[in-house]
Amino acid sequence: MSPKDQHPHLGEIVEATEVVAGGLSERRMKAIVWMLAGSVALQMTGFGIIMPIFAKRLEEFGSGVEALGLMTMSFALAQLVAGPIIGSLADRIGRKPVILFSLLAFIATNLGFLFAPNTGVFLVVRALEGGLTAGLLPSALGVVADIVPTDRRAQWVGIVMGALGAGFIFGPVVGGVLFEWMGYEAPFIASAGMGFLALVAAASLVPESRTRAVRLREKLRLRRESESEGSTDKAVHAQNSLWASLPRPFKVFGTLLLIDFLLSFTFGFVEPQMVFYFYNDLGWTPIQFGIVAGAFGLALVIGQTTLGRLSDRIDRRPVITAGILLFAMFFFGLWFTDNFVLMLLVAVIAGLGEALIMPAASAFYLDITSEQHRSRVMGIKESAVSLGGVLGPLMVVVAASVMSPKEMFATAGFVALTGAVAAVAFLAKPKEESLIAGGVSEGVSNQRSLAAQSALRRVVIAARTVRSHRISP
Repeated sequence: MSPKDQHPHLGEIVEATEVVAGGLSERRMKAIVWMLAGSVALQMTGFGIIMPIFAKRLEEFGSGVEALGLMTMSFALAQLVAGPIIGSLADRIGRKPVILFSLLAFIATNLGFLFAPNTGVFLVVRALEGGLTAGLLPSALGVVADIVPTDRRAQWVGIVMGALGAGFIFGPVVGGVLFEWMGYEAPFIASAGMGFLALVAAASLVPESRTRAVRLREKLRLRRESESEGSTDKAVHAQNSLWASLPRPFKVFGTLLLIDFLLSFTFGFVEPQMVFYFYNDLGWTPIQFGIVAGAFGLALVIGQTTLGRLSDRIDRRPVITAGILLFAMFFFGLWFTDNFVLMLLVAVIAGLGEALIMPAASAFYLDITSEQHRSRVMGIKESAVSLGGVLGPLMVVVAASVMSPKEMFATAGFVALTGAVAAVAFLAKPKEESLIAGGVSEGVSNQRSLAAQSALRRVVIAARTVRSHRISP
């Protein structure tokens, strides 16, 4: 058989009219996000199961609101330190290993709670849980950003973050029932079981979105761009430094961090006092507390899965601002009402408010962050949340001795409102920030693509001309 027979198009000149980039299909992309959301939901259900139990267990150890505040602070402090570090690790080695490690750590620390003999050990285990699981959410959101189109980012971020709220629907109620019916051990065993199911689901169903080939290609691209600009290896390394990875402009990035900090701070400030206020002042049971927390979680899940796409269609700023205003109503509700039914209504409104904030703010971070630093920046975001979680409970220790519970709730409400003021004042339109973050690199990439197409077209035309001369009589 001749070469012409083996390769019938050998020697022909074909002019390409379209270049199709490979990638995930729409169906595969959706399946991955839903699988990831399911894994997060299982893990957060485990978190929710043990949430109503901490105060009761600390009371058995002879401790009170101060110990609960310190425990909350230790968890947040560990996440504050570990978040950016583990997020950077996910950018370097891939998202999936960090997700699996975080789930393993969650299982181990839940079993560790079973053997904690006193308040001190309980606090240490809680701190380990915070630090070792800090990479879960940054890595999960990194996967979403890697595979989802920009104009649908908030919608699918809302799906994954809605899974966080799903844990608060079932977890607290189940935890309260297990504690009252079966004792202290049952909630933590159930929580570890949820973590195990999440681990199996993530290991078998969630692929690696930041593969070794992707990381290598990105590294080569950065080196090529630096060499074309006459930069040295030292300059290439500087591109991956913490400072260089921060999104621009800093006023937008800083405002987003401030909003995350304020929301975490205000909730951390009232949470330890709120639990004991429900139990001791209002005489609620763990089941009633679980129902309120579940109502908040239900509104959060429904809101994020249905309203997450809202900021994809309009500016992210008004969505974030409206969400903060609704979220602040939770603290004012604690201030004004002692009625269980009204408190349920307030929890639903606040849950819808947070449902507006979380997808829009997270998508805003990703809008202004370069691809190779997504998990790192989301880790910094989680550190801002954790810092609020550290300072909020710390302030409880001071404020509880000089302020009544209702005064603390009112203070938290007014502090939360400052986030809305900052959002109105400093958050620019997301499209503008996307251009700032990605416009230069995308512009260079587009220019190179056009130049390559033009060069190839000239080669094809020249080849056709030469070929026509050769075959002409």
